[in-house]
Amino acid sequence: MAYQELSQAVAFDAESPAPGALSRMGLLALAANLRSGLSADALRYHFLAEQLSEVVFQLDGPGTFTFLSPTWSSLTGLPVEDVLGQPLVEMVYPEDRPRVRAVLDAIAARVQASFRLELRLLASGGVRWVELAAHSSPTGQGEVLGTLADTTERRQLQARLQQTDRLATLGMLLPGFAHEMNNPLAFMLANLEYLLSSMGDVAGATPASQVAEWREAIAEVHEGAERLRQLIGHLRGFRAESGQGPVDVNTLLDTVGQMVSSTLRTRGRLVRDYSARAPVAGSESGLRQALLNLVLHAVLSLPDGEDTEANEVRLVTRDGTGHVVVEVHDTGAGIPPELLPHVFEPLFTARDARPGPTLSVCRDIVRTLGGSISVSSCLGRGSVFRVTLPRVS
Repeated sequence: MAYQELSQAVAFDAESPAPGALSRMGLLALAANLRSGLSADALRYHFLAEQLSEVVFQLDGPGTFTFLSPTWSSLTGLPVEDVLGQPLVEMVYPEDRPRVRAVLDAIAARVQASFRLELRLLASGGVRWVELAAHSSPTGQGEVLGTLADTTERRQLQARLQQTDRLATLGMLLPGFAHEMNNPLAFMLANLEYLLSSMGDVAGATPASQVAEWREAIAEVHEGAERLRQLIGHLRGFRAESGQGPVDVNTLLDTVGQMVSSTLRTRGRLVRDYSARAPVAGSESGLRQALLNLVLHAVLSLPDGEDTEANEVRLVTRDGTGHVVVEVHDTGAGIPPELLPHVFEPLFTARDARPGPTLSVCRDIVRTLGGSISVSSCLGRGSVFRVTLPRVS
């Protein structure tokens, strides 16, 4: 493309030319030829388009790309030369194409002179959200001029903020909810114990087999109510606290395991491999949140509805010299090597665009407690998150 060649000519470094590059005189001659072939306005347009962070584009009357700035390749991972001559709508996510066609038709019919909308582009690495701003060309030949601004990170951040807001609202409602649940559970447990203790009064007038069935049924209900009571206790403890005391990571992991059990049930099994004996220092609620995020991330990495015996999340603890190590293993698909350096970034998600457990929060909590966190992964075999925490002597 002419503007790219001209840019190379202008940016040529005479003191350190690249191997095989044109001579300085050759590049200056190329620049002179380009200048003679383009008007001053066209040169300014091309130069400005190349410097902007947004993608600058031009469409002809039918909506086909006739110009794209080099930023297109950075945004989509697709070469500019492969896209020129292609219709804009073919590069748009299928569900967004009707809206794009509608606004292009409105401009062509001179019903609308400009438009701005957010849509999804098909890129080499998946889908990218962009804000498209376009205007009818002043030439009057039906051309469309516009820009594409990448809004993917903004969309992901909005999703994270919405999730955080929901969790904050839930956190405010949770104490009252747990209190209201505890009252009827207390009545249930007390009455179940009364029924069990009263079985002897009717044992003589009722067949023994019938009494045994009653006892078994009441025992099952009692067990279920007790599990609910424990779960509500875990939820009431899942809140901010300022205390800094010794924390038993084995007990904490058991609590986390109960909290993810319903999600894990259709994905795999939980394996505990505890050998740590020393407690760690820090906030129990903060460490619980960090470990819950790690374990939930591991659970969601497992395929849903497949072989639950073959897939597992393994929780490992062991004592080290002056520290305790906690590891969360999974047998999921693994994390691609190019994504590993970004795992603990605020907007990272290895599965898709849906919000998931925020691993950056885990990193921040662990660092606050004086520990460290790392990850290793193998595609097709799973991942291991390793947390090192200072022990209480």
